[in-house]
Amino acid sequence: MDMTAVGTKGTLHLHDFIIPYEEKEASFYAATESGFDDLVTKWSTQPSKHVIKTDIPQEARMVREFARLVADIKFKNAKPEKKWPAISRKTQLVLDAVKASIERGFEPVQIQE
Repeated sequence: MDMTAVGTKGTLHLHDFIIPYEEKEASFYAATESGFDDLVTKWSTQPSKHVIKTDIPQEARMVREFARLVADIKFKNAKPEKKWPAISRKTQLVLDAVKASIERGFEPVQIQE
């Protein structure tokens, strides 16, 4: 499943958004401050490719991270990490926008925080 997000400061393109082609590797392209050349025949700045490699599949990483977070709270009296609610909310906003775009005939959708 491909996904492209276009914003005022750049673009993000994922070729394997939901399930990566490889179990232990995923990649994406990102571009910032991009635009076209003077003749509008090509991009002035090429997107850069980023490859993320893991020792185990992403589903196992999610379970491992969740178990670590719970264990820290339960056994080390740690406070819940503050970043996860924000990351979860932003992920849901993107998924809701994708769904809304599909329902509107693939029209662009603005994401409101």
